[in-house]
Amino acid sequence: VIATDMPRRPEHLGTVLAGHIVFTVVYSALFANVFWLMPLLVRLRFGAEDAHWKDWQTTLVTATIPIVMMSSIFWAELLRRINLRTYLLIFWVVSAVPLGCVALAQNYWQFFACHLVAAAGFASWLPANGTLLKHFYGDAVRGRVFGLLNAVTLVGSIAAIYALGTWIEQDPRAFRIYFPCAAAAQLAGVLVLRWLVRLTRAEQSPAAAPARSWTALLRPVLHMGNVLRSDRTFLRYELAFMTYGAGFMICDALLPVLATDKLGMWYADFAQSTQMAVKIAMLVVILPIGWLLDRIGPIRTCAIAFGILTLYPLLLLLARSPTGVAVASIFYGIGLGGVMLGWTLGPITLAGSSEKVPHYVAIHATLVGVRGVVFQGGGMALYKITGNFAWPLGLAALAFLWAAVQMRQLHSAAGRGKSGSAGASPPCAKD
Repeated sequence: VIATDMPRRPEHLGTVLAGHIVFTVVYSALFANVFWLMPLLVRLRFGAEDAHWKDWQTTLVTATIPIVMMSSIFWAELLRRINLRTYLLIFWVVSAVPLGCVALAQNYWQFFACHLVAAAGFASWLPANGTLLKHFYGDAVRGRVFGLLNAVTLVGSIAAIYALGTWIEQDPRAFRIYFPCAAAAQLAGVLVLRWLVRLTRAEQSPAAAPARSWTALLRPVLHMGNVLRSDRTFLRYELAFMTYGAGFMICDALLPVLATDKLGMWYADFAQSTQMAVKIAMLVVILPIGWLLDRIGPIRTCAIAFGILTLYPLLLLLARSPTGVAVASIFYGIGLGGVMLGWTLGPITLAGSSEKVPHYVAIHATLVGVRGVVFQGGGMALYKITGNFAWPLGLAALAFLWAAVQMRQLHSAAGRGKSGSAGASPPCAKD
């Protein structure tokens, strides 16, 4: 069934999937340890002595990745202008090499500069990932294949997080060895992807460069506005994700502070009670969710996931030990499994044609940056003003709940549009 759904060269399906898995393993080994370790390095190594300033330094690090997602629309434009194999090398240079350079950091600002450049490189991956998924796998099976790839990501992430968490607990300088080695392994994965692009003839013809002008510079931004105005279903999908993102960003900003200041957690406890617990829960549910998404579509899948996530900030409030954080993280992982698939496959499905996929994925990623700018700092500010985790985490729970309602309403509207006038926005497949 999968072979008959391959857009081109179905005889290469086994090779493509195997090569994609190789890249996924080395990708997860590098980036899984970025998301949890960078804030902990601020809290426990590079941060200021003053606790107040250290909290804001932590927020700056946690907010950097979502904020620079706003560059995704410009990366998508670059992908239109150069061939895909060259773009993949640029991705490695901008994302992996700076992480390798973290080994040389001696103070917070050197450390943050490496993190900032690598985060911008991470944003460059999203348009390419959407293009590859659209080309390699057919619509009828993409959810299952993506679920499998995410299962591989989770296994690799769990192993990498456990290994580095245990290692750095014993040797706080372990990150200076780990990141350069993981960045070098990432190059091998990128070379495998470049080979798969050539094997399956996924290379696109670069578009002609526009005339140099301010309009040309702003073209990606103007195009984003045009897409959102013309595709009402996609706009409402993004609005629901914006609400979900408010809850996500508040929790993301406060978790390192809560874990270290309130619960006294160190590297291994934090890695195991947060990242490992989340990823083990996701691993358990990711394949069933992929099966579910292929049958009910990303809109309803996200509605269910957002509803489950409502429990996460509430359970964090109740946590009194690493075990309590781990329980909260399990529910977070279950909900995040649905979000992970819906986050990527929703824009791919809504885009329709292969040509639109990089732009829809880039728009989706860019709006993550808007959420990061507004809600990471807002969540920390609310905590600072009230001196209590209850206010921001309670607000996060309400945001998750309202996002679930928005997705449910979008599903109902898409169903009416399917049987309504011809002028209605086309609903998402299976939604």
